[in-house]
Amino acid sequence: MRGAMRLGRDFTNCLVFDYLSDEEKKAFAAGTLDLGSMNAAALHKTKLDTTRQIEVARKLGFGHVELDADPPNPYLGLPREHREKIKRVAEYNDITLSLHLPYSYVGGALCCMQEDDRAIAVELHKQCIEFAADIGAKHVNAHPGSAPFYHAVGRYRERMRGALVRSLVELAELASRLGVNFCMENNTVFDNVFSEIGECVLAIEDARRQGVDVYFNLDIGHWLTRADAGKEIPPSPEKVMEILPPELLKELHLNDYVPGKRMFHPPLHLEWGELKRENLGRYAEIVKRKGVEVVVLETALKNVEQVLARHDLLAAESRYVCEVFGV
Repeated sequence: MRGAMRLGRDFTNCLVFDYLSDEEKKAFAAGTLDLGSMNAAALHKTKLDTTRQIEVARKLGFGHVELDADPPNPYLGLPREHREKIKRVAEYNDITLSLHLPYSYVGGALCCMQEDDRAIAVELHKQCIEFAADIGAKHVNAHPGSAPFYHAVGRYRERMRGALVRSLVELAELASRLGVNFCMENNTVFDNVFSEIGECVLAIEDARRQGVDVYFNLDIGHWLTRADAGKEIPPSPEKVMEILPPELLKELHLNDYVPGKRMFHPPLHLEWGELKRENLGRYAEIVKRKGVEVVVLETALKNVEQVLARHDLLAAESRYVCEVFGV
């Protein structure tokens, strides 16, 4: 897969069940431990086992893994030798890496107009970017930050845009020095700001005019949430990619969304959301034509049945997506 566009995975909750205790596994199967509690019990351990994420991705036919530094984040305290091991394992398996930067709690303040808050969020992101460089990651990806609805209007919104641009410049400068591509993705409509592509691209272009390299990671599933804000979803939503200039694109997130149910990231091959096979075929053609380096699937398991059948489900979805993309 060297030299070609890579497909990758951010495993979200797809591997968590395997890290539960025997008692927790029985409770989950019996319905007394829910999905959220499953994550709370074992997501930290799941994220820390980077070797398994890399090996599972390779066995499924993928060439990339995106690690997730949103809380719980096990990575910042890792010593130098552990970071070097992650890099060696990835290289041995011919897997490239990226890091999803924190986007909740402190990590959600990159656009905060309160400078003290923004500076703390930027410092957290900088530590994560340094970790990404240490493990040899090619890309890091940030959310633009969220806001309460009563700040998402008028002058408040203008000030948030200025704060976001300052954050992008600071973080992209560090990432470039460390040899990592810095990407920003669009929010969901539920974050109240920076969910529309145009608003994100304008902020990125403002940052780029200050001499830094910032790239746009279009998360099409996030964009599809606009349906639950009364905005139009065209019959071929993947064609929204056509408006994006190739020079802004490095890594993209691929996931689906089910309007009306507020369901994020269902398995793509089940076609529960807006992205059917024909949509994915056109999406694949567009991203290849635009020279995208990596497309990261962000599938999440949605119920007990899917978790218990996780191995077969991941294998089926992986075959489906690899076939659509021709890899």
